[in-house]
Amino acid sequence: MVEEPNYQDRIERNYQVAVGQNEIAALWRDLTEVLPQFGLKPIYEITCVGSVYFDNRDLDLTRYTILNGGRHILVRIRTYEKYGESPAPISYYWIEVKIRQKERWRKKRFKIDRFHLPQFLAGEDCLQSVLAYNTETGADPAVICDLYRETQETVLTTGIKPMLLLTYRRVAFQGETQRICLDWDIQYYHVGTNAYAYDSWKYPVEEPTGKSAKAILEIKHPQGRPPDWIPDLEKRYPISRTNFSKYVEGMGFLFHGPLKHHKEAEYFTPRIDNYMANSDRL
Repeated sequence: MVEEPNYQDRIERNYQVAVGQNEIAALWRDLTEVLPQFGLKPIYEITCVGSVYFDNRDLDLTRYTILNGGRHILVRIRTYEKYGESPAPISYYWIEVKIRQKERWRKKRFKIDRFHLPQFLAGEDCLQSVLAYNTETGADPAVICDLYRETQETVLTTGIKPMLLLTYRRVAFQGETQRICLDWDIQYYHVGTNAYAYDSWKYPVEEPTGKSAKAILEIKHPQGRPPDWIPDLEKRYPISRTNFSKYVEGMGFLFHGPLKHHKEAEYFTPRIDNYMANSDRL
């Protein structure tokens, strides 16, 4: 996996791929032959991306996302685990705050080791350990310090807690400033702080609350003119632009399952169902 910078500001275009889960391997092989001509080299590994999303008891972040359409504010912790390797306990997480305005995404993040994550979320001071962990890979200490304080303040003042774990398989193609990701086998779990106790999110110890039937192709590039090769991909592959959100789909599964008796369930369930019905195609 290519380690990305601590602050990102870029355009993300999502496409729903009209292939079955059993056709992903063939699509991956074809992309591996086609994309290098556009300067996008395959990363020959399948990654399990695991993300735990946070919200508070009143579900304010979910509410903001549903009511504002193309605008999201997401707070999450994330791991990347490789398939084809012997399972190893998670040693660190990325803590991320991601803000969306239509196609523009801004993401701020830093790494924290597994031992210090509960302390950070409880408001304890573990800044020096976080600085040491991040600056050893060349991160700017001032940037990490600002991200640490800003993110911890957000967690404490909004009362957000772990709510939703989603996992999926990903293969990626990397260019100098552009990146394509193919995501599939998307699964959703209702979690709390028990999520930190899992040694691996690649193989959770419980059955998922829901599974998505979708495969999503993400194209990420700097702001400005879209890459010239995007129309070629749109013609060659069965892909359609979508504003599909894994997070929103996951919350929909929770409201039809473990959160169906939540005080806000009657409010959110029809709105999420409507959001999802309108997200299939743009």
